[in-house]
Amino acid sequence: MNKKRHYRRFLLLLAMLSAATFANAQNGTKDYKVSGIVPDGINKIYIYKNNGLSSREMLDSVTVTDGRFTMSGTRPAYDLLSLGTTKGVNNIQFFNDGDPLMMDFVNDSLSASPLNERFRRYSKEETRFTDEFYRLFIASRQAKDEAKKKELEQQIAANQEANNEFARTIIHENRDNVIAAYYLEAVNGYMDYDELASALDSTAYYYNHPLLTEVKARLQMLRSRQIGKPFCNDVVLLSPDGKQHRLSEWCGQGQYVLIDFWASWCRPCRMEMPNVIQNYERFRDKGLEVLAISIDDKKDAWQRGIKSFGTPFIQLSELQGRKSRLCAIYGISTIPANLLIDPQGKIIAADLRGKSLTRKLESVFK
Repeated sequence: MNKKRHYRRFLLLLAMLSAATFANAQNGTKDYKVSGIVPDGINKIYIYKNNGLSSREMLDSVTVTDGRFTMSGTRPAYDLLSLGTTKGVNNIQFFNDGDPLMMDFVNDSLSASPLNERFRRYSKEETRFTDEFYRLFIASRQAKDEAKKKELEQQIAANQEANNEFARTIIHENRDNVIAAYYLEAVNGYMDYDELASALDSTAYYYNHPLLTEVKARLQMLRSRQIGKPFCNDVVLLSPDGKQHRLSEWCGQGQYVLIDFWASWCRPCRMEMPNVIQNYERFRDKGLEVLAISIDDKKDAWQRGIKSFGTPFIQLSELQGRKSRLCAIYGISTIPANLLIDPQGKIIAADLRGKSLTRKLESVFK
């Protein structure tokens, strides 16, 4: 037993040293050198610093000569950079690890460090999910039949879940490098507290990467809705007919309650809502109640959303939008989000989407 204990401590020490090594590397800089070949008609190449999924800043640009380009510079080590053949567009992302990178835009091939070649392979695999998403999304917008539209929205949700599982696998496979930071930022909104805390372990190599700043903030918020905490009854909520209610009318009354946060303007909520409805209809006779808490701030938009979504369960809202006290109390920063409350009024799960919601309800009602 002593040998096993010492071995575990040794592994933990190695992991901590790895994280510390990366933290030190972040304080330094590395030179990047990027070259490549582009097809006819491309006159300039742009390089960006990516600050997250939807935020970037242009660092430099270079004129293409005879179909070729070269650019170089110095950036913080492991910055997430990207190249674009059109201003404002990312064509390829890579980490600034100091190794030269050569991109052939004509044949869509990359020669770089093992880290960036692996990252590129993952990115190309991921396109099958994004291509399918856009195909389904366009089809759903064009669908005239409401049943067909809901069917396509369910397929979109299933595609999103498959994409999330793909990202989770990558995170698991890359705890010793920074690729995991990129995918953790992308998928953390679909993780509950326990899963995110495990992925955002302070001993992981990527823990100090700047891409994870907001992810760490979300983990902090998720602590406010940890398993075992009692539900909050301090907030007055309104029903569509203007009557005042509190969560205690349903929570802690001997039944399971799913508190589902949504809004009329939220497209991901529209994608997830059919799954919530299906689970409600399957388990309501076994003791499940659903409280749909809207994050709208205008009553008419909220009521139109209720009619559009066709939700058969209880509807409540503060009509305070992003200033919702309930969202602040539970650390709800993105929607859809939910809490599962047990018959005694304690949180037993959070942020259950897709099949994870069904699996959890199957386990509590079996």
